[in-house]
Amino acid sequence: MGPLRVSPSAVALLLAGCTPATTRPSFAPYPEAFHAIINAPPDQVARQAQALLTADSIPVRFVSPRDAFLETGEFAGTTRIRLWADPDVPGKSRVTVEAVYRPMADPSRTPRDLERAAPPGSAGHQMAQKLLAALKEKLGETNY
Repeated sequence: MGPLRVSPSAVALLLAGCTPATTRPSFAPYPEAFHAIINAPPDQVARQAQALLTADSIPVRFVSPRDAFLETGEFAGTTRIRLWADPDVPGKSRVTVEAVYRPMADPSRTPRDLERAAPPGSAGHQMAQKLLAALKEKLGETNY
């Protein structure tokens, strides 16, 4: 019996099937982001955040309930909100909401390199606080 031969296309197909794909960005939220434990699973948090932002006339650019990630389009100039919801204990989510703005445009740099945490009192900072407060009110919050 000779050696086992596997075609390159079979190997590529196998590797493609095993590659974890996510729609979340490769970067972490800024340390200034807001955090809370919400009494709902991550996918429900993402959907509820989308509904709350849409009701507030904030454009949602992207939402993935499966990956529990949401990003708004730009509003109030160059401000953007992002939400990550990660599993905590069953039925609860560790939620992070960041507000960022882009003080300048530079096509030679990545958009994240140009972003800064929204300063306290800014439209983005206030919207991030408002979103997290609305999620707490709508879905409940756990204090550990």
